Amino acid sequence: MNLDNKWVTSTLKDFFDSIPSDQQYFCIGSVSLLSFIKNSYQRKIKDIDIICEAKNFETIRNSLIKLGYQQYTFIDKKFPFYNRLKKTALSKYFRFEKKGKNLEIMTSNFGDLKEEILVELYPGIKFSFPSSGVINSSFEGISLKTVSPETLYCIYSFGLKTWGFFVRKNIEQRKTDLQQLKKIVDKEKLNKIANNVFIKIGKIKLKVPAFLMQ
Repeated sequence: MNLDNKWVTSTLKDFFDSIPSDQQYFCIGSVSLLSFIKNSYQRKIKDIDIICEAKNFETIRNSLIKLGYQQYTFIDKKFPFYNRLKKTALSKYFRFEKKGKNLEIMTSNFGDLKEEILVELYPGIKFSFPSSGVINSSFEGISLKTVSPETLYCIYSFGLKTWGFFVRKNIEQRKTDLQQLKKIVDKEKLNKIANNVFIKIGKIKLKVPAFLMQ
């Protein structure tokens, strides 16, 4: 393990101690990436990124605060649609900080979960992807739910090809992460995920072009 990442295990344990046993959530970002690649790729984890079902979240929030975390938001002026996001920043986009380390959680209603997972990324803007895109993995011996390598590849690729043109911070790290994912993704699974991602705005549901995620 990268010694800079020793804090991650204790923070994950705090999160899992705070959630009900049936709580729906999944990790994204660097924790997910390193859970797949294990020791073949090392990089510093800046923060832990989790998308969590909104149900029960007030209980989770209170538990984390009791464990010594301070609550903020991870939304700042660099985010697209900042003026709209700031209205819900403290009730949807959570940053829990302890000893200078961050656990960042976005809440959403996931839908019925049988065939697809629905995530409200921005107020009124929802994305959906197949339920098979969330799997069980582990990070340093801690079992967790995470997006699959193929789903994470779609997320990284979509980000680089869209808002990555405008948000250049850490762009080289994101490109390197994507190259590492490319080594392990299953092409058949990747195609299935990439061809079944939709965006919903109000009552309008549109398929996201697969080339943006491959």
